[in-house]
Amino acid sequence: MKDKVRLGMSGLGSFSVVIANTIQRSRKVELVTCFDVAPERRKATRERYGCEEERSFEDMVRRDDLDGVLLVTPNAFHREQTELAAQRGKHVYVEKPIANTLEDGRRMIAACEGAGVTLLIGHVHRRHAANRKVKELIDRGVIGAPIMVEANLSSGQGWDLKPDEFRWRSDDSGCPGGALMTIGVHQADTLNYIFGPIRRVSAFFKRLLIPAPVEDVTTTIFEFESGLLGYLGCNFASPRTNWMHVYGTEANLLRTVARLDRRFDAERAQGPDQSTRLELIEKGTTEAKPIPLLVGDPLLEEIDEFADCILTGRKPETDGHSALKALALIRAAIESARSGKPVEIGVGSLSW
Repeated sequence: MKDKVRLGMSGLGSFSVVIANTIQRSRKVELVTCFDVAPERRKATRERYGCEEERSFEDMVRRDDLDGVLLVTPNAFHREQTELAAQRGKHVYVEKPIANTLEDGRRMIAACEGAGVTLLIGHVHRRHAANRKVKELIDRGVIGAPIMVEANLSSGQGWDLKPDEFRWRSDDSGCPGGALMTIGVHQADTLNYIFGPIRRVSAFFKRLLIPAPVEDVTTTIFEFESGLLGYLGCNFASPRTNWMHVYGTEANLLRTVARLDRRFDAERAQGPDQSTRLELIEKGTTEAKPIPLLVGDPLLEEIDEFADCILTGRKPETDGHSALKALALIRAAIESARSGKPVEIGVGSLSW
């Protein structure tokens, strides 16, 4: 078995730096080459990480010495690049969401399954220590029967978005759903992971403040197949917020990312597990009891799992099918906000 999996990375924006830094901590992965439409980004990545650079994505996937590709590109490019990579026998890691539309996501899954290559979607938030612990405590019955969940993931990054950038249009060629698609999809996957599938959604979207023509404030309420009710709030205009409250018949769980002063990418680079707290409030008391967490490196875990899947053929935890369920929540919320009506998930065009 080879020592390291050899990868190329496409899309060299700010989050690519976080991924490249994580690869440097990995014993299983090597960043061999990179591509971006901007030559200055290719040059900067090559010089910083000692990798090669390509003049096109097609040149990258034609290389026989690459095992797979990392797609850190705008959502609208994911399907085409995944299909090209799969045709060349390359395994594919896609930064979330899987795509802007469920149809594109289905085509990506079909392309990779047909070619016999791995498709891993970067829904890393479920791997955070606090989210793992929340699921463990619920599964063990510590909070009794869960009856409601509330979550919010917001940031002021919308103020930096430029209205002339195509990727921030509100249609399917850009970023439909704005804040909910960009960052809320993390919570969508985590909610599915902990509580199971969601079946009905109602949502309200507004474009209130930011310069880009996308929705910057979203409120989504939903019903799980289990009957549990939930709320997810996202916005692009407030100070950074990241929390989840779970209410049960015997206790409540409060999960909060404490270091809200950090920029999003900086927090991810340093490891969010180091700045997260989880508290338990049991029935009959008002005391919030801290729950110890094992500090980890979720993004490194995800990158290393991608390597393991390539080497062993195992199925990734966050595969295309699980990513479709998270995307289905976002698409249902978009449809509900535009129609003013509740939307069912898992049927018709919103099936996964």
